[in-house]
Amino acid sequence: MKSKNEFYKAFFEALNRLGYDVKKSTSADYYADIYKNGQIVAFYLPNDTIEKNPFITVTEKVMDEIKDLARTTALRCGICTEKPYTDQNQKLPGGAYLLTQFNDVVLAAKYHPLFDYVFRTYRLSPESEKPMQTQHYYNKAEAMEQFALRAGLVDARKLFSETELTLIHDQLVIFQISPNNNKTVDEFQTVCSVIDRMEELVPSLKEREVTLDYEQEFGRDSALERYRDEIEFEEDMEV
Repeated sequence: MKSKNEFYKAFFEALNRLGYDVKKSTSADYYADIYKNGQIVAFYLPNDTIEKNPFITVTEKVMDEIKDLARTTALRCGICTEKPYTDQNQKLPGGAYLLTQFNDVVLAAKYHPLFDYVFRTYRLSPESEKPMQTQHYYNKAEAMEQFALRAGLVDARKLFSETELTLIHDQLVIFQISPNNNKTVDEFQTVCSVIDRMEELVPSLKEREVTLDYEQEFGRDSALERYRDEIEFEEDMEV
């Protein structure tokens, strides 16, 4: 899970399928209001907790259904369920635990009642040593990657974004399926290997349907072929 918005979308859509309605709350205290049969039965709070509406009768069965669905959805979105720290890790102000630090960049994690463990990276202010430029992550692998980038342990110029990888992947697939007689066996095998590696890094690429636009790919060849045919026809007529 890369962001809470990904979870919100999946969770609220799942609630809709169970007969609940979800609307943006008009109160600053809540993120969303959860309706059942036209009545607000629960509130989703900005701190990712779910509260029962105290002004109407809401059964525990309804609350359990909502909370169980939230937890199931969070797991499906891909969160860190394995505790990333021990009691030996330094406890930071606010309850988070220090995982690692490089120069002024810190990687920390904190227990979360819904997402299990939430990660954060931040810089220490050179004047006050207080956190600044804090970023939160809901996936351990992404948190570690971003920490390495922010700390300068990895050269960002050598990395591709997911959007860039998708564009490159599509062009490689077109090359792979194109009946191009000019490509060598080595080129074909190399392209296949790169496609496999990219799909391993970004599994969603496997689901993409990439088709060959024949006119775009071979239209120029067809025009050239027609031109050659016309030249040959004219030469034949002259003979």
